[in-house]
Amino acid sequence: MTIERWSWLGEPLAADFANTVRRRGQEYEEQLEHPQHLVDWARHEGVELERPDAAQLERVRELRDAVFAILLAATSREPPPPGTERLVNAALAAVPLVPQLQGGEVVLTAPGDPPALDELLARVAASLLDLLGDPALAFCDAPSCGQFFLRHRRDQRWCGPACGTRARVARHARR
Repeated sequence: MTIERWSWLGEPLAADFANTVRRRGQEYEEQLEHPQHLVDWARHEGVELERPDAAQLERVRELRDAVFAILLAATSREPPPPGTERLVNAALAAVPLVPQLQGGEVVLTAPGDPPALDELLARVAASLLDLLGDPALAFCDAPSCGQFFLRHRRDQRWCGPACGTRARVARHARR
């Protein structure tokens, strides 16, 4: 049985982006190893990208690491690490997103025709700003998880039942 690489997607865009590193044991595993992985992830998020080059992939990973660090700091109620805000602000400035009313909903639109990757990164940064104020934002610290998620209940500690089970088994084993 193979687990689909992106089976866990479904949180807000910034959380899904930060979750493109997955914890296995205590080590994090890169999910965006190759440019095609970024194309595949973006497609799952509803965005069609041209295959990026190595420099673009590195820029994406750099922003992802900043988003991850900012979200982790937010879940711990700490200030963002130095330098991370600069990367997020640069993504926001590269493609300004304008709120517009469409079909009764507010939708962020990019004026002109920016490169798809730049627009995606600006949308990630905008999603991050929305998430930072969300009290439901949480970090799942269960063994082999380490992902961000939005709580469905105030007392929810893990992103899903499997993580809760692993955490309880690990706690029992330590006793």
